[in-house]
Amino acid sequence: MKKFFSILLIAIAVFSVACTKQTAQPEQRIYSIDEVYAAADSLTGDTILFQGVCAHLCKHGGRKAFLIGSDESRLLRVEGASMGNFAPECLNNIVRVKGIVRAQEVLPEGVEQVSDGLEHGEGGDGCETSKKAIRRYYAEAVSYEIITE
Repeated sequence: MKKFFSILLIAIAVFSVACTKQTAQPEQRIYSIDEVYAAADSLTGDTILFQGVCAHLCKHGGRKAFLIGSDESRLLRVEGASMGNFAPECLNNIVRVKGIVRAQEVLPEGVEQVSDGLEHGEGGDGCETSKKAIRRYYAEAVSYEIITE
């Protein structure tokens, strides 16, 4: 009888170890800023990981970060509204963001956008970096990390 219980305990131990083995999760793709723009239409509304060098932070507490692509003509505005502000240490570093790709609403000609009171820059129409950013798409940050290699 002792032998039976010993074998049973060993079988239970082996079975429990086999059942608790975690399956490997596929690694989530990390998009470059250029790749986000190339696939923006199909990524709109999706939560993705992307990264780029932070070329500019909003001077009003870091609510917006601008990540640069392969050249300065490719800037993606990343808003941290629901996540919070970006840390000053992001500036000039690679920042990896988990965020939702959003399409910028384009207003019909002759209709002025109502300010949300958050615009900055001279005259309240945005700073120079904001004006350079491609306005058709932006991202809403869920979280971020500064990448140090």
